[in-house]
Amino acid sequence: MKHIGEKIKELRRKNDMTQEELAENLGVTYQTVSKWETGVTSPDLSLIIPIARLFKVTIDELFGFCESAEELMREELKKRYEDTFKTGDIDVRLAVCEEAVKAYPGDMEWLNNLAWVKWCNAVSIPDDAEFESEREKVIKLSRRIIENCDDNDIKGSAVVRIVGCLNGKGSHDEAMRYAELYPDVNISADEKERLLISCMTGEEQTAKKQRRIWEKAEELIACMIHGNTAPEEVLLSAEKIIDALIPDGNYLDFHHDLYMIALSRARKEIQTGNIDAATAFLKKAREHAVSYDAIQGEYAFTSPVFDHIKINTDDRCITGTTTALEDFRALFDFPQYLPIKSHRDFAELIK
Repeated sequence: MKHIGEKIKELRRKNDMTQEELAENLGVTYQTVSKWETGVTSPDLSLIIPIARLFKVTIDELFGFCESAEELMREELKKRYEDTFKTGDIDVRLAVCEEAVKAYPGDMEWLNNLAWVKWCNAVSIPDDAEFESEREKVIKLSRRIIENCDDNDIKGSAVVRIVGCLNGKGSHDEAMRYAELYPDVNISADEKERLLISCMTGEEQTAKKQRRIWEKAEELIACMIHGNTAPEEVLLSAEKIIDALIPDGNYLDFHHDLYMIALSRARKEIQTGNIDAATAFLKKAREHAVSYDAIQGEYAFTSPVFDHIKINTDDRCITGTTTALEDFRALFDFPQYLPIKSHRDFAELIK
């Protein structure tokens, strides 16, 4: 398929015109014309009509040997839009989106771009009334996208945006309806949870946020201390994270993580022949195992990070029938897990 530059070259030669003469007529450089004709670049949209008029052809004729005028316009708009992310010019970005929405009414991608740019622009408006007016426009655009768009990525973007806007104006119930109304949008379960939490208020929101932090912290620490090969510095980092989250020492569920960390550090000391250090870590592991087993029924953290979380041991995911202390004692019978040369050094620990 020929590109538009080839058609321009053909028309120029047909009219006995040099590149310099064409460039002069259009107010560009002859190098620019050369780039058109070799397909390096294409004319700006603003030059399409002047070129057609100069050669006394219709726009359809001008585009007869290449992609449609509509396709070229789309590409040009897209390029101008993407260029603003290099220049940072949000006013130009907004103008391009408005031009595109007018040129392609009903195009959900451009409508979504416009809503996003309007929202980015609105947050910097100092006047409250003007800001609220722009926010309402963004909400209206987002509703339109959600109701008419079949693309889950675009719809998901609109859902996230409208939830944020509605929460900002205090319409939490409506925001929650949007967050729950579109479970099929292409957003992750994690993002969906954050959306729902953002629609809550007061104690409920605090408790949900704290539980989310707690669950993520447990996942992180479990990954850090998994297996018997975690480096010493990683084990120390895991301990520091726990102490930062539980500064008052009321570790509760984190006793089990500290138990596992102490066991790992004991194994490393045994492997290097440092029995005194190993014994100290095994004592610490035993203490955490006993403390973890002592947690029964409903309980709550006293750490400020988790002071709104209520937990019940009945809700724990049980993977075995033994207690942590029984598991600890059993390790002494399996040298592959706890490579001890003699039980005599640890007799007190397994009572």
